[in-house]
Amino acid sequence: MSFEDSDYISANIVPVIDLPDNLRQSERVQRIFNEYKKHFGSSRPLFLVRVPGRVNLIGEHIDYCGYSVLPMAVVQDIMMAVGPSDSGLLHLANFDNQYPEVTIEESDIEFPKSIKWYHYFLCGYKGIVDKYCIDGPVPSMNVLVHGTIPAASGLSSSSAMVCASALSTLISYHQSIFKISTPIPKLDIALLCTKSERYIGTDSGGMDQAIAMLAEEGSAKIIDFIPQLNATNVDLPEGVCWFVAHCGVSMQKAATAHYNTRVAETRLAAAVIARRCKIAGYKLGDQLWVVQQASAIPLAEMGEHLASILDSEKEFYTKSEICSILGIDSNELHKIFLSRVSEPIEEFKLYQRAKHVYEEAYRVQEFRKVCDTTKDVEHLGQLMIESHESCRDLYECSSPQLDELVALALENGAIGSRLTGAGWGGCTVSLVYEENAQDFESALSRQCKFLCRTNPSGGAIIYQN
Repeated sequence: MSFEDSDYISANIVPVIDLPDNLRQSERVQRIFNEYKKHFGSSRPLFLVRVPGRVNLIGEHIDYCGYSVLPMAVVQDIMMAVGPSDSGLLHLANFDNQYPEVTIEESDIEFPKSIKWYHYFLCGYKGIVDKYCIDGPVPSMNVLVHGTIPAASGLSSSSAMVCASALSTLISYHQSIFKISTPIPKLDIALLCTKSERYIGTDSGGMDQAIAMLAEEGSAKIIDFIPQLNATNVDLPEGVCWFVAHCGVSMQKAATAHYNTRVAETRLAAAVIARRCKIAGYKLGDQLWVVQQASAIPLAEMGEHLASILDSEKEFYTKSEICSILGIDSNELHKIFLSRVSEPIEEFKLYQRAKHVYEEAYRVQEFRKVCDTTKDVEHLGQLMIESHESCRDLYECSSPQLDELVALALENGAIGSRLTGAGWGGCTVSLVYEENAQDFESALSRQCKFLCRTNPSGGAIIYQN
């Protein structure tokens, strides 16, 4: 397939277009241009890179287990104004003055335990430099960041930053070498950014980066990870709308051990299931998807079968118990399963985590099926409610504030409501009938940090200035 094929470009290549006049004249872009000149002395950047945030409608904490998820991109985004720097350095400034300007040499890039805002940019930058700039000059850039995604809200501001950074770096490299905008494959960048975000210690499953790159306006996406990354449009029902509400508590995945601990627990659960079911070909560290497929137990039944494989009455497993079951020592346990968990952990909940993953993965399948067939909005709402209850009770990634906000949404007319994102703070997503939208918005806006109505947005785009 040639790059000249318009359908291929639309589906697979990050669009690079001239900055439209209406966007150029918008208040936001004019402010960005003025701030860029203030910081860097240049009259204008060469490019604007836009990457959206996302809200996950259903399918929480299952992407890193190999299962499909169902997010949509939101209108809130990260926008970067990008131009060349004559200094040979990387100059980063943020429109929000709580994030100080920094100047960095490529040789000085490091990722300490205390993560600052610009380290997310450096993830994407280093990922591109290491893969693409081996035989050419490392891009030196002036970059101004303007974001409308609330930080640490569960709407993927961090992954949007990483993806925008990667695109900014790659387009700058292409311009310096080829003097043209070389086609940038969406899937390649999504995969690269998933790996690059791990520089700051987050074991990302890939959902955030995939929807940021592959989203299409007006549609949610089912994101598959096996056998390879793939995204398929899912048409949402008409007559309803989506609200995102912030509970008032922020949580950064890279700043706590919660997220990576859950990743480790799912891998340990898979290992114990594989050992007890005598699954041939299993490798230590494989995902829950692997053992479910190898067991030949249908996904719809896997949650129920767990009680006969893992002790449903057992609150937790200790390190010594797991080592005994798997036939490994504590050093192997740490190396294979716990190396990315930043805090010591001695007890692991396996049945609860695995049950959530298998049942949540089935809820995603049901949600998609309803969207594709009956459009039964009440059924979708019930699946969202069940998802939140599972996140709260089995995966323990909710918080009192999130639970209160979900309850408030349901009391005020939401058909369904659930936490979205990693949890432990951040946002909820609620499904509301259009006819009830105004009353719902009035009731919740007084009770949360922020509330916004959102629609499915398009994915990453590069504007030539």
